[in-house]
Amino acid sequence: MKILVANPNSSKIVTEVIVKSAMRNKRAETEIIPLTNPKGTKNIDCGFADYQSVWSFQRAVLDAVENHQPDAVVLAGFGNVGVFALKEVLAIPVISISEAAQTIACMLGHKYTVLTMLKQFIPYQEDLVRLYRFENKCASVRAINVNVENCVTNRESTLNELKEEILKIAEQDGAEVVILGCAGLCGYDEELQRLTGLPVLDPVVVAVKVAEMMVETHLTHSKKCKFNFPPQQLDAYFSDGE
Repeated sequence: MKILVANPNSSKIVTEVIVKSAMRNKRAETEIIPLTNPKGTKNIDCGFADYQSVWSFQRAVLDAVENHQPDAVVLAGFGNVGVFALKEVLAIPVISISEAAQTIACMLGHKYTVLTMLKQFIPYQEDLVRLYRFENKCASVRAINVNVENCVTNRESTLNELKEEILKIAEQDGAEVVILGCAGLCGYDEELQRLTGLPVLDPVVVAVKVAEMMVETHLTHSKKCKFNFPPQQLDAYFSDGE
């Protein structure tokens, strides 16, 4: 089985951390194919960053699918990052780490909290909760105030900030499960579980396991309507206007 794990930002440092999480609990026979967005920002920290990065990201994913022929794709950015568009153009499973982690969190407790990296990013993440229709299960969206790359490079201070925020979440918000809502926060989950006593989800770990399950059970998204193939040939969408 081959799984393409695609980082929508252009930071290779973040991709390295994503790949470590992707490798951690995968099946021995599963091959992880990493992809870093060749363009766009190193920090997807707002809606503008998402939209500016996703145009090149989608094309890079399509090229990688054609070249590597993976069995599934994991979109390793905790945002929109073109997930619905890629489900339209691909027939293999396309797993968003944000959708997968929130789905699993609903099974682990009465309510969950998404803990992201920047306070400015909270409204974006709240909109994402509504997009996936999880409003009734999401207790809150909270943030530390560290950008994506600093989450990766400043491990000790980031861990302490995450721990303190999770303790507040448990006391004040009524959440029983915490999702680390940023690919830059990969790898903190096990230590945070030990420190806080709550289930803490690394969304890349979760998404890779969901992808393996979907491939093994021959499941993928429906092509009946919402994710049906685009009505035009793909080349028509890449026209330069001539």
